[in-house]
Amino acid sequence: MPKVSTIERTGIILSIIGLILMFQPFKAELFTYGFYMMALGAVIYTLSTYLPVRNPKGETTVRDIVKWSIIIAGVVISVAVISMFIAPYTVA
Repeated sequence: MPKVSTIERTGIILSIIGLILMFQPFKAELFTYGFYMMALGAVIYTLSTYLPVRNPKGETTVRDIVKWSIIIAGVVISVAVISMFIAPYTVA
């Protein structure tokens, strides 16, 4: 079973690598990859704070990780669909 602290650490490391890629002065293409890595790291870190700790070792189950991923994806998709239907009626 994966540890919650390991998942949090992975999110932090991805965010730091993303920041380094965003602030490097060598290639403009790396800025885009850095932004995506930083965003992914932020999402992983944020979601990992909601994962329940199932035993004293600080571990969680893969089932919990999948469940929270599905819930978050459902919320994001729902907001996107609702905003698509509402958007045409908000323009004056």
